[in-house]
Amino acid sequence: MRTLFAVFAISSGLAVAREAALIQTASTPESTRAQVTIENWDKGGTLSHWVYTHVSEVFPSAVIRRGGAIIDLPAQLRPEIGGLKLNKPGEPEQTLDQFVNNGAVDGVVVLHGGKIVYEKYPTIQRDDLHIIMSVTKAVVLTALAILEDQGEVDLSKRVENYLPELKGSDWAGTPLRDLVDMRSGMEGAETSIDAYRNPRHKQFQLEATLGWQPRTASELPEAARHGDLLAFFRTIKRERPAGEKWAYTSSNTAVIGEVVSRVTRKSLADTISDLIWSKMGAEHDATLAENERGYPASHAGMSATLRDIARFGLLFTKNPPAGQAHVVSDAIIKRIFAGYGNEQVPDEHGMVPRTYEWDMISDKGELAKGGWAGQLLYINRDKDVVITWFGTNQVADPKPEPLPCRIIAKTFF
Repeated sequence: MRTLFAVFAISSGLAVAREAALIQTASTPESTRAQVTIENWDKGGTLSHWVYTHVSEVFPSAVIRRGGAIIDLPAQLRPEIGGLKLNKPGEPEQTLDQFVNNGAVDGVVVLHGGKIVYEKYPTIQRDDLHIIMSVTKAVVLTALAILEDQGEVDLSKRVENYLPELKGSDWAGTPLRDLVDMRSGMEGAETSIDAYRNPRHKQFQLEATLGWQPRTASELPEAARHGDLLAFFRTIKRERPAGEKWAYTSSNTAVIGEVVSRVTRKSLADTISDLIWSKMGAEHDATLAENERGYPASHAGMSATLRDIARFGLLFTKNPPAGQAHVVSDAIIKRIFAGYGNEQVPDEHGMVPRTYEWDMISDKGELAKGGWAGQLLYINRDKDVVITWFGTNQVADPKPEPLPCRIIAKTFF
């Protein structure tokens, strides 16, 4: 699964360094842009580095508009954080600074108490919009949670109550809650890299529908060839009963994105702006990639600045900065940490997948959401810490490792 590959790759620290030597800092000459194709844009290296900060030049994109006063993030830098040693058995020791500068990390910011205590931009500029891949899911599901608070969405209702187009499909009868918890039982689970390389796989087909994969393979359904997302949903078949088993499947998020738009009668980009981005003190507009029909890449298509993703993270802390709207209610936080289902078994680090499509939550007040190629948002409510990463590596290492951000939080705060 793209997001967990990314979380565990960035969290393994030293594992990323082995691949980083292959990745050079990208420039933006026309020669670079001319080499970008639908087949290679997300495969890592120089071309991906350029695309990840120029998504709106490669794919149609809607603007997620900011609004109101900008929430200041005062700097109170602590250089000693960069000297933190990241250790992994069998590999050379390196510091956080060395890891950040190894070529795989595009940018990182650490907030404590709403103040910037560590910030580096090895390969991008501070105000660059960078694709956040599956961290997008956290934003989309937050919009859904807000609508739930407002009484506009009921997670116990079946998905076809919101999208009548799914009546008679295998989605019919599935409570919206099971999509929120990645327990829909529908095919397309992202259990290996094959999900993004095999045209027979429903994840590949989803991304082809959205214009992120080639549409030339004979295995693609007609709906994917024509970019018709709602029609494509009807081609997805059920693998097991809804609610039975957790499986990371981005089609769940794609359906949720359409539900959010249907409920608000607005585009997903405008809804995110209205409910979140215009209220949280963002410094810059964000963007959301769409296909030629205007269907959004709800699962992974948002681009934003590193600091603005950190501001989004602040919404989930116990003490958001003065002036930041109370966008994420206490009720939302309670629902996220309560989780759902009986399969939530912590790993050796106390991290488990939870509801609202967060990748990991611990009993220590931690939230984490990762994205393909090294994107990450980490929140520690107990320690008032928010850490965000952008990257352009492509290390597919699903073995869980302690997150460097957990080490940072434990060591310094």
